[in-house]
Amino acid sequence: MTYPTPTTAGPPAPTVGAAQAGADVALYTTSVNSRVAAVTLAALADFATRQGWTVAHQAYDLTPLHVPARLRTGWRSVAHLLDTGRAAGLVVPAEHEIARNPSEQNALRAWLLHIPAFAVYPHARPHGPTPPTTGTTPFPGFPGPTAPVDRAWCRSYALTPASLRGLRDAARMYLTVLRWPGDIPTAVEVLSRLAHNAVIHARPDTESEADGKMTVRLAVAEDNMLLVDVEDPRPDFPDSKAAIEGEKGRGLMYVRLLSAQVTWFLSEDARTKTVQARLLPDTSP
Repeated sequence: MTYPTPTTAGPPAPTVGAAQAGADVALYTTSVNSRVAAVTLAALADFATRQGWTVAHQAYDLTPLHVPARLRTGWRSVAHLLDTGRAAGLVVPAEHEIARNPSEQNALRAWLLHIPAFAVYPHARPHGPTPPTTGTTPFPGFPGPTAPVDRAWCRSYALTPASLRGLRDAARMYLTVLRWPGDIPTAVEVLSRLAHNAVIHARPDTESEADGKMTVRLAVAEDNMLLVDVEDPRPDFPDSKAAIEGEKGRGLMYVRLLSAQVTWFLSEDARTKTVQARLLPDTSP
């Protein structure tokens, strides 16, 4: 089976250091599945080519994300190229694939700036453990923090009703590509409900503003939990607790009836919010 290459659209990729035009770059990712790693590297290579960079080296490690980067053979080869100046930049889906906690991330950034080298994370979104939430409704049978994310897909859509059909079609395809073992129609319905809420409640207030964008993300954690994220440009969420518990409106109540746990959180700059639903693969609505 040929797997379509996951694509990422939306805001510019997070960057450390100054990205250089025409630079030689190294690509890196980690996964527990070689086929997923190969698809990810292909997506990174396409991204790098579109930036005008030359791919000098690419590597992956078949290890869980909790294994320290210094113990991974693939990462050590990439780090050596950067350290010796044979590559000027690093392209990785997200920073958490190299550094899992704030102290490791600070050390990684300091090292890159010292070499110097730049790093770009084109698939960066909230990964791994669920970010600190502004409102969370516990759900029986769900674990606390999620396991590290193993594979993901995301894309941005206009905040218009016309986007919903294309979103649903893409979600069906990529849930298959990501090989989520749960009930795909249920997951598509959960995403559709979250996206519909964003279209209804997060569109700009004035005609002079652009229609705005929402970014949807499907991520499969190492324990096969599915994270369904819809990020919109309206950071406020009035009566969020009542909405999540089904006391206000029906959208999120229906999502919970589909056996999803619902939560939401603000972005680091507090300019956007993300509503997230978590689905276990063996849960029936």
